[in-house]
Amino acid sequence: MTACTKKPEPIATPTPTPTQSAPAETKPPVDPPQKYFSLYTGESVNKEILDNIAVLAIVENSESARPQSGLNAADIVYETMAEGGIPRFIALFQKNKAEKVGPIRSARSYFLDISKEYNLPFAHCGGSEEALVRIKNENLMSMDEMAYASTYWRDNDRNAPHNLYTSTEKIRELVKAKNFVKAPAVKLKFDKTYWNSDKLSEATDVLLKINKFYNTSYNYKDGSYLKSMDGKSSTNKEDKLPLTFKNIVVQITSIKLNSDGLHLNIALVGQGDGYVISNGKFTKMHWSKKDAKSQTHLTDEQGNDLPLSPGNTWWNIVDKSTVIDIK
Repeated sequence: MTACTKKPEPIATPTPTPTQSAPAETKPPVDPPQKYFSLYTGESVNKEILDNIAVLAIVENSESARPQSGLNAADIVYETMAEGGIPRFIALFQKNKAEKVGPIRSARSYFLDISKEYNLPFAHCGGSEEALVRIKNENLMSMDEMAYASTYWRDNDRNAPHNLYTSTEKIRELVKAKNFVKAPAVKLKFDKTYWNSDKLSEATDVLLKINKFYNTSYNYKDGSYLKSMDGKSSTNKEDKLPLTFKNIVVQITSIKLNSDGLHLNIALVGQGDGYVISNGKFTKMHWSKKDAKSQTHLTDEQGNDLPLSPGNTWWNIVDKSTVIDIK
């Protein structure tokens, strides 16, 4: 007789408890770094440079004033006529600093129009009777050496009146002291790609024959235009480096003798034609300006906004009689 054998019961294998993984750490989205662009050159800048105070300075351009100081640091330099067939500049500084700017000379009424367009204070020494009356009556942001002598100094290397200088630091200090820091009034347009077009005409050499006393020219080299005056290369006095600019604007208007028989009337309000030159190329342009405070608007022949290349600009305001040769 065989005994019955009880089958062993299967041993239950415990089901493993699933391990709960720690929740993945959620990182907040990282904002891309803030980008800043200069209002006057269109170039990428940091916040510190963006916050620099913008100022204007009226600079002499007689032969005794050459070479000038500080123009290579300007964002924009306007050049037009003063009396006697001699040109004069008003330079805008925001992006860069200049330890020496000048020689500083007297204001003219049309330079006041440029200061009103940008809503910026301007350094100068005296002015024509018309300009001084306007400064007083219109309460313009004048930084006249005759009122603020400590902002300026005389350089004994030159004879007066061709030896008055200032610096961007000194005039910016005066701007803050006088509460002349105002909201920017101009929004210039910049577009590098516009000037890469093969449809634009070549502009390697530009000659402006202003009058029988003065001519200026620009030669394109290494991405910039080198300025010359009366056939001589224009340089910065201190380091002797050439004056180079990314854009050349030629604004054609009417320049006539004032009723006093000495000073000039330069029509900056209204409209006219001209040229914009950049990246070894040029295009015809039309300019318009509604009133003294409005911005000078540049358009191409089709009426589209005409941008500049990012970088500094030399802006020539010339009479209709000027001989312009671009090749």
